[in-house]
Amino acid sequence: MNVLLDDNPIEVEDQSLAAAMSAGVEIAQREGRAVVEVLIDGKAVRGEELIDASTEPIPGAKVELFTANPVELVGQSLRDAAGALESARSSHADIASRLQAGSDTAEALNQLSGTLSVWQGVQDVLARGYALLGRDPSTLDLPDEVAGGKTLNTLIQELGEQLREVRRSLEDHDLAALADTIGYELEPLAGVWAGVLSHAAGAITQS
Repeated sequence: MNVLLDDNPIEVEDQSLAAAMSAGVEIAQREGRAVVEVLIDGKAVRGEELIDASTEPIPGAKVELFTANPVELVGQSLRDAAGALESARSSHADIASRLQAGSDTAEALNQLSGTLSVWQGVQDVLARGYALLGRDPSTLDLPDEVAGGKTLNTLIQELGEQLREVRRSLEDHDLAALADTIGYELEPLAGVWAGVLSHAAGAITQS
């Protein structure tokens, strides 16, 4: 098995993906970097295969691991999430309008699915990004012009409440309540959270 870390060959204990990743992660951490991509014979390893790496021997395979500066990686991920949320902001009003009018309900719900995926990404990138850096996101100091005097924990709580209301409305088929939550609650929160993520990205890269 040929194992490369950023195109440089490394030694591993045995011929398995688990061994290759263990060796690669250890070296990367010593250099202040993080493994961000893994390929086996040119094919990307993702999902469960990456989380629970196989210990089965793969002799003759070419395993490539690529690293990145974790601070730069997290900062860029936060900026990307902020951009996605800002782009999705206008969709909130469109979804609410469709639901209130009772027209194109199916299309509105389909659009809502994509918007909720963006919100899920917001939560994931913040939690996982700070975890990767070994930091506590609750320590992020938000200026008043970004968060209106609220702490990150308060904003997280408010967002959770609104997303739970969305789920309740969907389960109860309460389209009127769903439209109100999307249009009057989540739409303004999208602007706030875009600012929060952008500020977090700057705070991480400057610290």
